[in-house]
Amino acid sequence: MSENQKASLIKVIFLSTSGFFLFVCMDTTAKYLGNVMSVTQVVWGRFFFHFLALCVYFVIIKPKLNLTRNFKIQIIRSLLMVTATFFMFNSLQRFDLVDIYVVFFSAPLIVSLLSAYFLKDVLSPKGTILMLLSFGSIIYALGPSMKVLSLELIFPIVPPLCWAIYQFFTKLISVNNEPFSAVFYTAVTGALIFSIYISFNWVAIENSIYWIGLVAMGIFGFISHFIIIYAIQLSNLSFVTNFQYSQLLWSTIINFLIFGVPADISKIIGLIGIIIFGVLFIRVEGTNKIKKN
Repeated sequence: MSENQKASLIKVIFLSTSGFFLFVCMDTTAKYLGNVMSVTQVVWGRFFFHFLALCVYFVIIKPKLNLTRNFKIQIIRSLLMVTATFFMFNSLQRFDLVDIYVVFFSAPLIVSLLSAYFLKDVLSPKGTILMLLSFGSIIYALGPSMKVLSLELIFPIVPPLCWAIYQFFTKLISVNNEPFSAVFYTAVTGALIFSIYISFNWVAIENSIYWIGLVAMGIFGFISHFIIIYAIQLSNLSFVTNFQYSQLLWSTIINFLIFGVPADISKIIGLIGIIIFGVLFIRVEGTNKIKKN
């Protein structure tokens, strides 16, 4: 590997881990703000200020985008992302930060099941075993900490389902998809829906620090999407996806430092299993698809 290749690899790794770290920062901010205002206002701030940051980017950079291509699917994907965010922010008020991320990492496995059924993208024997091991690790990591019999469990379950279907639609248009188009539609859709709703249900925000939190959350969302897209352009989706598991590490550290929740040994073992089997699953199935093509 040449020095330029090494430098490029380090750059992609840095961008990927930084992007997923900012996702955790956004969710951490949402968890905090959800204690001092309605979750709907928090979701509004996430999309509205993300949209404003996106507008600034488009005014300065002026990227060329074809916003009419795959219009219906882009709208569906945006609605799925908005729904996932709404339920994610609600679940942050009900469950532990790390547990939510553990549940969320069932999404890649759900995508594979959807692809196998609808696209006839059958899993390899190794992939099937790794998928089962990943599910087992998720269940082990959660242990008794989740309210398994509670109706509130719907909140952390919906985001990975929405995200899985979102990724499934992404696969359908992956040949023609422009990554910034997806970010544009999601920001506009989320900002529009929740701005309309919040205009009839607005509660005054008295502390200016909460406004800073709302703005920061939107900026975290925009920058994280931006640099992950940039990392994908420098490398490829399969390689960058490996680093999404760093969110488990970031959330564990933040959960302890900010919310004072330590991780017990069973959870640590479960998290290690999720990361190892998850990354191997992505690599095995990714390699098989490359061979087929």
